[in-house]
Amino acid sequence: MIGSATAGTFIEYYDFAIYGAMAPIIAKAFFPNADPVVALLSTFAVFALAFVARPLGGFVWGPIGDRIGRKRTLSAIILLISIATVLIGLIPDYHAIGIAAPIALVVLRLVQGLSAGGEIAGAAIFVAEHAPARRRGFLVSWLQVATTAAFLSGIFVAAAVAALLSDDAMQSWGWRIPFLLAGPVGLIGLYIRLKVDETPSFQSVKRDAAVARTPLVAALRGRANLAEMGYAAAYYMPVLVSFYLLMTFMPTFLKKEMNFTAATSLLIIAIAGSIQMIAVPIFGKISDIIGRRVLLRLTAGGFIVLTVPAFLLLNSGDLRQAALGLILLALPTSAAQANNLTPALERFRTNIRFTGSAATLGVLAALFGGTAPYISTYLIEITGSPLAPGIYLILTVLPSLVVSFFVSETANRALPD
Repeated sequence: MIGSATAGTFIEYYDFAIYGAMAPIIAKAFFPNADPVVALLSTFAVFALAFVARPLGGFVWGPIGDRIGRKRTLSAIILLISIATVLIGLIPDYHAIGIAAPIALVVLRLVQGLSAGGEIAGAAIFVAEHAPARRRGFLVSWLQVATTAAFLSGIFVAAAVAALLSDDAMQSWGWRIPFLLAGPVGLIGLYIRLKVDETPSFQSVKRDAAVARTPLVAALRGRANLAEMGYAAAYYMPVLVSFYLLMTFMPTFLKKEMNFTAATSLLIIAIAGSIQMIAVPIFGKISDIIGRRVLLRLTAGGFIVLTVPAFLLLNSGDLRQAALGLILLALPTSAAQANNLTPALERFRTNIRFTGSAATLGVLAALFGGTAPYISTYLIEITGSPLAPGIYLILTVLPSLVVSFFVSETANRALPD
């Protein structure tokens, strides 16, 4: 069950990782005539486009998942994500086909975003609807372990290819290899998903003829449902900016702003990521013990207290201090990873759960997740301060801290019917 759920999530975040790691090379391949900063901003803007499509994906896949079931929907999603990722690796560059190259890149990133709009929310629901109430937070948190593992795998694959090839070969064709590798991994994931059973919760709704005819309309109808979306948003917010700063923005930040080598940047990101992979399921278990709202409060407080010291260490220019800075960021990020999917999906009834969770996450991911690398790069450019992304991160978690004092608890309770 866990393997089936994490397969598509791994592919989704592996793609985001290799795109972020390859950003400087992709910038030259698809935007060769631009100023280096403008080219990099353009590349991160295309990265953000996938998140622009995520709300649409949430509004499309969510109702489909609530209508035809979790299993069939997640199988279709992993197939589409895999195809789009492989096709990115096959696009001729700007020198070969001109403006058609960046256009094709934009279209495929939009397809990826459309698919991703339903992936992780749907996978979390799949696990949660199979899991016992007292272990729900812990079991769902393994999806976030998969996201970190996917990012680290993508970064390692990109680094390995770069180490084995010359700069010219890397710029010419080597950057394509990590994208092409998504093909066989996606096929394996699709096979696993086709072999698992549908969730008991959806089977029950289908058996009782309680499937919503129009899940999106049902999810958006009434103040109560809209309020639940707002509460779900409070849990999603802390992880969106922090995770993409840590895993997508940092490789470029450490090389461009701190003048670390690619290998050094990879090393300290790998250290922080490894700590995340260990910490996430621990925080998932903690959320089952102390509750979702208390952990949300502690997480937001952790970001407020630790972010500025973390960025000061990152800007020290010293390897050990930079590694410590990333670890400081990784700790509250791990707590946020463990405590967003479960409490969000716990707020919705079965027949609108996929729609409510995916739509809320998709909108927020577009506004805050996908834009995080772009906004951070832009803030550094206009302020001249490498601390600017940290201040931005703190501002994005403040609403969640406020909500944590009055949101109702959902841990260790049966999912709403």
